[in-house]
Amino acid sequence: MKVIEKQMVVSMEPQFETEYLKLMNEYFAASERNSRSSSIQEKKQMMAIKDKMALLCNRNPEKLKTLKTIIKEASNSREKTVVITKSNIVAAELADELTKDEAAKGVLQIATQLSIHGVNEVSDRFNKIPESTVLIVTDAVSTGIDLTAANHLVHYDYPARYTDILQRNNRITRQTSHHPEVTVYYLVTSGKIDEFDYRECMNEKANIDIKSTV
Repeated sequence: MKVIEKQMVVSMEPQFETEYLKLMNEYFAASERNSRSSSIQEKKQMMAIKDKMALLCNRNPEKLKTLKTIIKEASNSREKTVVITKSNIVAAELADELTKDEAAKGVLQIATQLSIHGVNEVSDRFNKIPESTVLIVTDAVSTGIDLTAANHLVHYDYPARYTDILQRNNRITRQTSHHPEVTVYYLVTSGKIDEFDYRECMNEKANIDIKSTV
């Protein structure tokens, strides 16, 4: 199977930029306080601010617009797309946005509160029903699920480790797939925290590749 990987870089729209810079300043201030006191409370505040920065990136209209373009092009070719995020909030918001979009038909979501039976039911609908063209999942519920009916996968944000990215990709690149070619998209907002998270994962990949050749 041929795997094509595409990095899709978008800019942050101006109305989001001001809020992002405010959060970044708050993060640096908390980081400076933490360096002086090593406070657990400061560490928690830093993590909370990072989560808000990531959420702002994922609500960026340019990022959503690019996602819709990917889905539309795949659907026009009668192909299916899996969208993966690490956040339950983002998954729910994406499902809501895409459901309202007439160009994105057959949108399904596997939510964390679903039972194993519910997860299997949704994944079966996605794999077996041609009209089900988009499936949104989180890392928490994607492990072990065979979604090889899809040949497009979109990373809407990034986990902490590159090995988790490999697990995400494995949802559609298994040997059980009948597709000769799959495309993996990495969506990142230029210069923002999700690009940083993406590059951290890719740096880890580079280190793994170096060790494997030694």
